[in-house]
Amino acid sequence: MTPNNDITIEVYLLCFNEEKIILHTLNYYSKICSKIIIIDNQSTDNSLSLASKYKNIEFRYLDSRNEFVEDRLTESRNNCWKESTADYVIVCDMDEFLYDENLLEKLVLAKEQGIVMPMIIGYNMMSKVFPTNYDRLITKQVKHGVKSSRFDKKIIFDPKKVKEINYRPGAHLSYPVFYENNVVDPLMELKLLHYKYLGKDYLYKKHEGYADRMSEVSKEKRHGYEYLEGKDYINNIFDSYNYLNRVIK
Repeated sequence: MTPNNDITIEVYLLCFNEEKIILHTLNYYSKICSKIIIIDNQSTDNSLSLASKYKNIEFRYLDSRNEFVEDRLTESRNNCWKESTADYVIVCDMDEFLYDENLLEKLVLAKEQGIVMPMIIGYNMMSKVFPTNYDRLITKQVKHGVKSSRFDKKIIFDPKKVKEINYRPGAHLSYPVFYENNVVDPLMELKLLHYKYLGKDYLYKKHEGYADRMSEVSKEKRHGYEYLEGKDYINNIFDSYNYLNRVIK
């Protein structure tokens, strides 16, 4: 895949200490997107340094006083794309990959057919170890997962046709408002591959980082509650996924 002159796609990526996954993400989205916008929530690792080596990158900065404040992240998701004139925007976390075997071709077709918001089917992708080969796309390395309706997120849409996306915390739910009477089009179906469960050690560290900066407001609202559950939560997730399905051919 390479960016197509027949369509412009921008991706808006939220970032906090993503130095392990960010190269996989940028390697993937740089093949389809004309512009990549990273919204950094005060990372303290090498995420931004690694990202700066890529072309067509724009950095934006979200100050939450060095705390995890889901309300601020939700506000960013709901507004970061509003000045875009691209044919489609993708608004997602660093570990979320919009996927189809023929993704660019499908999106060109969606544009031609006037599809505002393709339907998304979500999957939790899993691996016992973190894939450290950054020379191969992660979609070529981790191909198994399980379907998860929590990740049927509305992460791609035409920004010129959507007035408000109205994501709720985590963007698992949204209530879009369109300039015209539009709905999610069931005739155009794409996958969201959630590459979070990539080895227990990777996830232990990731959850600990979020738990350490969890704001009192987020605790009260139970936003990101899984980050506070410790290793047992992660172990149970991996134990429950003994029967994975082949998601990518």
